[in-house]
Amino acid sequence: MKKIMLAALLTSGLMAAESGMYVGADVGNTAADFKATAPSIGYSSSITDDGGSQTLKVGYYFDKNSRTSAFYQHLNVEDGSGSFYGIGYDYLIGDNAFKPFIGAIAGYGSVNVDSVDVAIKGSFFGAQAGLNYSITDNFSAEAGYRYMKANMDDTIVVSGRNLTFELDTIKNWFIGANYKF
Repeated sequence: MKKIMLAALLTSGLMAAESGMYVGADVGNTAADFKATAPSIGYSSSITDDGGSQTLKVGYYFDKNSRTSAFYQHLNVEDGSGSFYGIGYDYLIGDNAFKPFIGAIAGYGSVNVDSVDVAIKGSFFGAQAGLNYSITDNFSAEAGYRYMKANMDDTIVVSGRNLTFELDTIKNWFIGANYKF
């Protein structure tokens, strides 16, 4: 009985060491797909803005293969900028230093385009996948890809006609680092 209790205590101690808070940051290349439409005059246009992004996150490892986070991502767009706030969950696959991961993300964002005084706002959801490498017990590096589908738009009136701007998708390659406490 004493051996069973000792084994349970040691196991719970090991599990506690695998869990904990973490902070992370990444930078990346981001392609955002925008649309502009004015149905009353039959106008429709699409553009992909290719810029950079910077992300900060705070999260918690539940165990060695499961983590969650809250994040802020700044998006660089031509003639403006974007801010995204969200939450995410990742599942890290395997027991070694190299761990592929897959995850889901969701949140709220806004993109301001200065030249046309537009503030495109709304929600987004998506998925991410990548590879995490544990350099030490506390420090890891990772690289991956995020795909986000957005429900973000803004309508302005130009010469008495509605002009709608939408952000449709955001595709983001990233590289970053995490520190677990």
